[in-house]
Order: sequence, then C-alpha cells, then structure tokens
Amino acid sequence: MNFVTEEPQIESLPASDRRAMGRASVAAVFTGGTIAVSANTKSTVVPVLSGREILDRVPEIAQYLPSLKVQVHDFAMLPGPHMSPEMMLTLAGFLRATCMDDGSSTEHMDGIVVTHGTDSMEECAYFLDLVSNTDGPIVFTGSMHPSTDAAWDGGRNLVDALAVAASEEFRGVGTVVVMNGLVHAANEVTKMHTMRTDTFHSADFGPLGTVSTLALDEPRRNRNPRNRTHIPLSEDAELPYVELLLTYSGMDDSLFIAALKAGARGIVIEAMGQGNVPPGVVNGISRAREMEIPVVITSRCLSGPVRPYYAYEGAGRELEKLGCIFAPYLTGPKARIKLMVALAAGMDKEQIRGLWAG
Repeated sequence: MNFVTEEPQIESLPASDRRAMGRASVAAVFTGGTIAVSANTKSTVVPVLSGREILDRVPEIAQYLPSLKVQVHDFAMLPGPHMSPEMMLTLAGFLRATCMDDGSSTEHMDGIVVTHGTDSMEECAYFLDLVSNTDGPIVFTGSMHPSTDAAWDGGRNLVDALAVAASEEFRGVGTVVVMNGLVHAANEVTKMHTMRTDTFHSADFGPLGTVSTLALDEPRRNRNPRNRTHIPLSEDAELPYVELLLTYSGMDDSLFIAALKAGARGIVIEAMGQGNVPPGVVNGISRAREMEIPVVITSRCLSGPVRPYYAYEGAGRELEKLGCIFAPYLTGPKARIKLMVALAAGMDKEQIRGLWAG
C-alpha cells in the first residue's frame, strides 16, 4: 500500500509545553468512508476525497480551532466494509511509525484523528485500542451523510474529533469514537441504526463525555473507560482465522463443524440472552473444546452481561463446564477482534482466559 503524507510543520517543543501554549498538534489520518464521499447520484456514491479535500470543506476548523496544527496523512480510500483486520494491523503500524508519542515516531502528536467508514468503525477503533500504547488519544470519527448532502454531519464530527484529540481532558483514555457530539470508549460503543446521525451508543454505560465545538463547548470527560486491555502485537504478526457465529432458534452444529474443518483457531458465539445456546449447538462446542480451541461467549442482545446462570442443556453453566470463556459487555465482532489479537500475540490458554476476567 502506498501512503501519501503531507510534509509536517511541527514545533519541536514537548507535547505538554505545546498544549500549555495552546499550540496542540494533531495528526489527521484519512482512511475513506462516507466522510470521503462526494456524490449526488446513487451510481457514484463511493469514497473519493483526499484528506486535504475534506479539510478544505470544513472552514470551521480554522475558525474554532485557530491555533491547532494539523498534520495530514492519506492512509487509504476504503468503504467501511472493506476494512479487514489485516488492514487494521497495517494502520496500527503506520500510526506507530508516524505520529504516536510512545517514542517510536519521528513526530510526536498530542493526539490522532482517524476518519473511517462507520460500518466497521467500532471494530477498527477497538483493534487500535487493544494494540496501541500511547498517552495521546486516538479519535475515530466519520459521517453518516456524504459531503454533498444538506445533512452532512462529517464537518461537525471532524471539528469535534480534532478538539478531543488536542484536549488534555481525554489523555490516557486510549481509543475513542466521536460522533454526534458524544465521546465513546472503543470497547463500549456500537453502531445501532443504519442511517441516523445519532447511531453510535454505549448502551450499557453511556458515553465517556461530550463535545460541541461549534457551540463553543469544550470536550468534557464524565468518566473513565471500563475494562481496557492492552495486548502488544508486532507489525509482522499473523492474525489467525477466528469465526463468529450468531445463534438462532433450532440451530445445529453444522456451522461449527464447518469452521473447525476450515481451520478456525478460535470461535466466538453470539449466544441467546445471558449466554445460552440451542441444544443442537452443544456438540459443535464440545468438538472445539476437545481440540483445545478457545470458545468465547457473548450475547446477541444489544446490552447486558453474559454469565453462566441457567443450568439446562445448552445453558451457560453447561458451557462453563465445557471451558467456554464468557465476555461480558463486549459485542461478538469485538470479542472476535480480541481473541484474534490474543492468539496472534502467542498467548497460551490461561493467558487468554485471564483477558476476560473482571
């Protein structure tokens, strides 16, 4: 992949001194998504705008954040569904090499903004939260409407994301998603509606904070993220095949057997309710556990914990006896990302089980 990077003009002062002087520096990394779409016909609704072209459409950045220095990077031009875990790993390496404050980059940024397609934003944000170790926040944002739409929300979201990335208020929180005036923790946020601009919610615990730059309301943090995990991962790590299966009434073990035959090194199940599966699924889970393949249990419900509560066939207590791992307050797609990263990091079965404790 080729990266196009604008030459930075960053002051050599330490980040803390720059912020104290109101001269924060933020890297803006553009990956595509609806925020990069410029179209007024259905036949051409694809990402085409570069980072500089997007910034040129948002004069409010200079108006409301006049002292902010923005370093622009064009990483990719991807629709949200085209972002893969392998691409996420490449993105993590790119951020580490160019703009993180962990001592490995040549230019230390106070924060990073990543524009991204909303369909896979929560997965990519969570991947970065797991593998990155930086004090400055990594802020994901995007748009539900293209820039040619009268309802375009990308400009406001981008201004707010830059403000959060530059703010002392959100240092140390890891990766967050900023959309529609709210700041969400990467491990808690989920896209809930296919079209609405208020689509992103943290259903169990609520947002970390708020921001409304165009209303002169500075970023505010109300709480800290819950249950964050850091898993160091090398850039040349190989991400294994981990399957995600959604349970449904009358489901049998055929999809589990197919995944095992295809070489799955882990299985994540979006179970029913608090962590229960149809009886026909149990044989597939038993096969996976006999092969010492980790099986992680989440829920297809949009909120609430999973736990080994019921004791009937296929219920949580039986799954616990089989050695399944329960992943409370984590969606299936994110549990898959976490298990994939843990396996790529070479963790053994006890280390992997420990990742989900608490």
